[in-house]
Amino acid sequence: MDRIRTVLVDDHRLFSEGLERLLTESGKFSIIQKFHDGKRLLEFLQTETPDLLILDIEMPALNGLDILKRLVLTGIKSKIIFLSMHDDAIYAREAYGLGAYAFLNKSMESQLLIDSLLEIHQGKKVFPEISLKASQDSPLSERELTILKLIARGLTSDEIAAQLKISPLTVKAHRKNMIQKLKAKNSSELLVKAFERGIL
Repeated sequence: MDRIRTVLVDDHRLFSEGLERLLTESGKFSIIQKFHDGKRLLEFLQTETPDLLILDIEMPALNGLDILKRLVLTGIKSKIIFLSMHDDAIYAREAYGLGAYAFLNKSMESQLLIDSLLEIHQGKKVFPEISLKASQDSPLSERELTILKLIARGLTSDEIAAQLKISPLTVKAHRKNMIQKLKAKNSSELLVKAFERGIL
């Protein structure tokens, strides 16, 4: 079997080197590049498409979720995995909503990590049960979740339309549908209800 082409992105160099050694020695993975910040990664991905992209959450300049948001807009085909010290379900929910394939903890056992990565390569999504349940309970579609997160960041319908390359009328239609689904009166109450239900 061909080795799984993998890119590591983590600003902790010692951890990154240890992870590279672990995955390489398993005989299943080929680490084609390591990065310690998001900017160089984004430049690299303009010409390369690894099978797996393993990201940390906390990094300088661009954090892992910011990187994911940018990559989603490019239509990236790589399977994106977060490997973090954070157990926070909010991070895992956001990663799931944005289309990541997994949210794993750095403290997990080595063999479990390897087994999980092999399953992810085959198309399985791996998330903490609490975060996955909250996401599955959401009545919103993936596109609506993306738009909701942009609304939460303060973007207008025109700005969201430009970023997602869709019509402002489409954004407004999604906004109206979300308000109805969450039984909100307006966009402000929509955000409050989304936070209360753990969607944001």
